[in-house]
Amino acid sequence: MVRLFLAKNSYAMSSHLILEEIGRPYELVEVAIFTDRPDPAFLAVSPHARVPALVDGEVALCETGAIALYLADKHPEAGLAFPPGDPGRARLLQWLFYLSSTLQPDVMIQFHPELTFGDPARQAELKAASMTRLEKIWPVLDEALAPGPYFFGDAPTVADFCLATQAIWPECFAESIEAYPRIAAMVEAARARPSFARLKAWHGLD
Repeated sequence: MVRLFLAKNSYAMSSHLILEEIGRPYELVEVAIFTDRPDPAFLAVSPHARVPALVDGEVALCETGAIALYLADKHPEAGLAFPPGDPGRARLLQWLFYLSSTLQPDVMIQFHPELTFGDPARQAELKAASMTRLEKIWPVLDEALAPGPYFFGDAPTVADFCLATQAIWPECFAESIEAYPRIAAMVEAARARPSFARLKAWHGLD
């Protein structure tokens, strides 16, 4: 059985949601993050003690995008990724990397500026600079979702679930998600799925 190390209401929700979508039995292992004493089993998979981390038999993975693509490729029947050689594969990889390397770091800063600076004044400056970057990132993603509701039209991929589980946090927007109508529509489409209802219950989401 797949084991997923995660923390509630964290970016690990994306991996949790993908496991729900593919319908494979799994075990959730809730771990403490931002601690000096991480779970040793968790640390063995994720050397920086960051969630998510996944163990599937002899396979041990950290990094959200890697886990998403691994699960999608192992379960092609779920239709959450394009196979190698398909023209859609390159675009899917582009957005998975973009979400991990461009969006997620600035989302993280909005919640944990103390990981960079101890001084509250510098934390506030960092968050403001990060929000300025986010205001340039969200329009790119909003345009990429055309015509919607998902990156590739009516059928979601792992990229959509990785985006949805970041865009649900209002703290990531200078004003409101409604400023980006396609992103808002994509999140609503994701939230309407049965898999999201089960995710919502476990993580205690509003």
